Amino acid sequence: MGYETLTYSLTSINKFSMKLFSVFFIALLILISFNINAKSPSKIMLDENYVFKGDQNIKYPYKTGLWGIISTHSRIHQNSWALRYDNDISSINEYSLRFEKRLGDCGTDDCDRTEKKFIGRSEVGFFDPISSDNIRGHLGEYWYSWSFLIHPDSDAPTKKDFVHMGQFKMSLEHEKLTRKFLTSEKIDEFNEACPEMNFFLTWRHDGIHIGRSGVHKCDGDSEKIIDKKIAKGQWHNVLLNINWTDEEDGKIKLWVNDKLVYQKDQKTISKIVKNKNNKKMGPVFRFGIYSQGENGDQIFYYDNLKALKTCEKFGEYNCESLREQNLVKIIQNSDPDDGTLVVGQYETNDDPDKRKRIINTLINKITKNIMKKSNSSKNDIENWVRVEIEKLNWDKDLDKGSDRKKIRDKLTKKGIKKFK
Repeated sequence: MGYETLTYSLTSINKFSMKLFSVFFIALLILISFNINAKSPSKIMLDENYVFKGDQNIKYPYKTGLWGIISTHSRIHQNSWALRYDNDISSINEYSLRFEKRLGDCGTDDCDRTEKKFIGRSEVGFFDPISSDNIRGHLGEYWYSWSFLIHPDSDAPTKKDFVHMGQFKMSLEHEKLTRKFLTSEKIDEFNEACPEMNFFLTWRHDGIHIGRSGVHKCDGDSEKIIDKKIAKGQWHNVLLNINWTDEEDGKIKLWVNDKLVYQKDQKTISKIVKNKNNKKMGPVFRFGIYSQGENGDQIFYYDNLKALKTCEKFGEYNCESLREQNLVKIIQNSDPDDGTLVVGQYETNDDPDKRKRIINTLINKITKNIMKKSNSSKNDIENWVRVEIEKLNWDKDLDKGSDRKKIRDKLTKKGIKKFK
């Protein structure tokens, strides 16, 4: 092969390689662009005047694991503030789900209920979660995680009333087949007589409670897990491990902000029966605001919603450490500054894993704030924020939520100026 022939061949190869690289690079950009778009809600749903209808798929843009799609409750009230995507207040993802219910808001059928005044909701749910073909709902062992924040301007419930924040609940079809084992009362379309709420979180006047009803008996039990002093104005991270069964080998373990606050070893479903389609029925999870009584106005935020079969699949928890924890005794009226651990309070926690999660969340928030005012790449901004955070001292600069807010505002302002 002559020199000219060799040169021509090499040139051809180089041109071909460049074309191949260009095609690959464009394809990569398309994939990246698609991935970014996939993590944002649809444009129409970001309009503050958009109204979500009942039984509507809200097209949640983040992975929920075995929970599947999120749909609105059929009775969600029909005002534009009922449900929104929000990127000003979020925990992990760019957007959180923002729920708002004002006194008197109610949707279809709820407005006509007479058993209590001012029943209404802004509520969504995983009404058809991912499961095996012969099951509707979840049966067997699952792990669930989500984060919630009650806006500090929200009105606390009155002493006689409450606001449901999250419910694992059986369907009305299941209740009509199983209530005969627990009560002789007639079951109507609302089943106020004996609902099966397998596990629920409720905001009451003295704090946030968890409870169950309709499993062993119609009357339920309730237990406070977060005191009223720290219920509002901060994110609370929930991790829940449940074995859904009608046998006595059932179990419930609940961690709030990485502390074990509730544990029960008993059946979690009254009786497993099949629906009209010959599928076994398990509970489904609904969440948001479901208010009963003269409770004023509330705004809730939810984020980081996921259901998986094992703790390890989350990839963010020290699962072995969590399993070895002992129950935390809830202190009803603790002074947050006295150094006593209160569930839901970050400031007294020295766990390295939790510190890491707090720092990562802080970096994520600051990065997002700067990106709103900058065209620089996310990686460049995030790397700069991480370096700035690493310069700080935990005890002096990051231990308290109020300190972290100051750091967030300071670095956001500094970063906007740097990357403008």
